[in-house]
Amino acid sequence: MAGPGKIIVTGAAQGIGRAVALRMAAAGACVAVWDTQTDGAEETASLCRGKGARSRAWRVDVGVAQEIESAVAAFEREWGRPDSLVNNAGIFPRARALDMELSEWERVLRVNLTGTFLCARAVARAMKEAGKGAIVNMASGRALAGAAKGAHYSATKGGIIALTKSLALDWAPYGIRVNCVIPGVTDTAQPRGELSDDELYPLGARIPLGRIGQPQDIAAAVAFLLGEDSTYMTGQSIAVNGGAIMIP
Repeated sequence: MAGPGKIIVTGAAQGIGRAVALRMAAAGACVAVWDTQTDGAEETASLCRGKGARSRAWRVDVGVAQEIESAVAAFEREWGRPDSLVNNAGIFPRARALDMELSEWERVLRVNLTGTFLCARAVARAMKEAGKGAIVNMASGRALAGAAKGAHYSATKGGIIALTKSLALDWAPYGIRVNCVIPGVTDTAQPRGELSDDELYPLGARIPLGRIGQPQDIAAAVAFLLGEDSTYMTGQSIAVNGGAIMIP
């Protein structure tokens, strides 16, 4: 099959991860849905199957290396080698830097940054044998602009941009492409944790294209980076933010 083939999407119980899973399912991919939220993950897998795709949910905490290794092994037993990975799982518990517990700092780094590395490494071992593969990591505009009450989150997302480049250099000889998407403000559960509709949607007035992002906007960029039209791209970061932050 051209395109994503067999794909793992982490953090796919809702939001951007779900939109990516559904976009790939509609394109004919076989979709593994990874998340700690089992009900949401099962719902996403069911929606993927409704689009005619093979799909299954696994409960995986990407902050736990053994859970990742076990899930990859189970994937390979059922479906063979993964062709693509989307590292979307992440957490953002708000806390000001002076008040932040060290345990919270370490947990955010473990899930967002270390989890991205561990998932990428686990699938890359199988991709290396195949001589091809595509990985998309999910950063954030907070990596570029910082975030009040989010030093831990911003640090991890900046790290993901740098990690993407390093893995792309390491794995290019094996035919494995590694790219990154940098979403801007997007209508997901994350900003809704602090903002109502009346607070969230007016943010679009400050964005050049006049609106906040939707999960489908981010999924479209991910689909491009997994597809046939981006086979000469690796180590790149694409910002999808309506022009809110313009990077060279």
